[in-house]
Amino acid sequence: MIGKKSCSNACVAIVRQRVVRGWSCGTALWWLMIVLVVVWRGMADDEDGILKALPAAPITAHDGALVVSARADMAELRFPVMTFAATVRGELNTALGVTCASRHRPVNIILGYPDGGSGALLSRLRDAAGVVREQVAVPDPDKVDLDELRFALVRAFLRSWLADVVKDEEHGLRGEPPHWVAMGLSRRQAREQRLYDFDDTHRVWSRGKLPLLRELLGRDSAVTEHPYVAGVLIGFLADSLPRHGLSKVVALAVAEEGWRPEALLAMLVTDGDPLVAELLWDRYMISGVRTVFIPGATTLGMLQRFCNQLPAFPLEPGAPMRRNWCGYRPEELLRLDNQPWVSHMASQKVAQLEAAAIGRDATMRRVVQDYALFFRAIAVPAVRPQAAGLLQTAETTLRWAVRQAISEKMLTVPLE
Repeated sequence: MIGKKSCSNACVAIVRQRVVRGWSCGTALWWLMIVLVVVWRGMADDEDGILKALPAAPITAHDGALVVSARADMAELRFPVMTFAATVRGELNTALGVTCASRHRPVNIILGYPDGGSGALLSRLRDAAGVVREQVAVPDPDKVDLDELRFALVRAFLRSWLADVVKDEEHGLRGEPPHWVAMGLSRRQAREQRLYDFDDTHRVWSRGKLPLLRELLGRDSAVTEHPYVAGVLIGFLADSLPRHGLSKVVALAVAEEGWRPEALLAMLVTDGDPLVAELLWDRYMISGVRTVFIPGATTLGMLQRFCNQLPAFPLEPGAPMRRNWCGYRPEELLRLDNQPWVSHMASQKVAQLEAAAIGRDATMRRVVQDYALFFRAIAVPAVRPQAAGLLQTAETTLRWAVRQAISEKMLTVPLE
């Protein structure tokens, strides 16, 4: 600003000098106008900087539980952020069966502060009345990852609700649920995320790479290293506990005994037997294979699980004993003789595979249809000569579907 004042003073001095030397008043006025424009632009630049740093008026949710404030240049983002936060809060309230945040203890969201950064920063503050509030700072709303923002908001809402449960303003909050609880509640709000989380979790679970349920439920759980398991674990608890049982799970964070897996196991089964609870977890994972998270959608994980279902296992007394545990791959069925146990085995496989197409997209249904035709040909001796060609067609369709799933991540477009 000092440089700009010096420049304008020098220009005014030049104008005066030119007038004294005989310049016309018109020329002097033109010079004066140029000087004023230069000065005005400098003042406007400074004013823009000042206005940018000033806060815009905060907006408040209709029930007073959310307050969004922003820097002046981000004022137009207050309403979209308010809508997003209100949606996250509504989903969380429905899942828990409680009301998180209130007019007495609102969650504050500030946009543009601190300057710089692209994440979502969660902190606590104490207002003039001594009430502990949760605050989510979003330095750059245009760059923040929405999943990260959702997670920060879920944590803020959980902490706000727990503070009301504890009612301890002197120490703020006595505890917070484990990281995986907030992560699971956050990830389950997106249906597509639920679908991918189950695929990833089922893959490691089916290979025996997940710890026991009791270990997963601990505060320092391995779920922290595998976030996709968190969403599935929360879904398991929500389905296994009585209605709104998740609120009791979250409330364990402020229990006098602290967070204990034994308390969670006692909620799941009467005597808290970890083996019985483990059996419930296994049943949930098995039943999840048939769960339709998004109607008309197929993922690569679904196609991989379908491939695992293709081997046929003989159940008839006349079948070879060693094949009762390893099964027959489709191409091996072509080399079997026409025997009753072969026809029965192939017929059962048709019913099993057709169930995999329920609720899936047209591509998955086409894959199942082609393999069903092959197994029907194996089951009926009269059409068995066509089985080799039907198997080739089915394998071609499956390979095409897998390539599409790898490139597009999810199949939702009907097969042309």
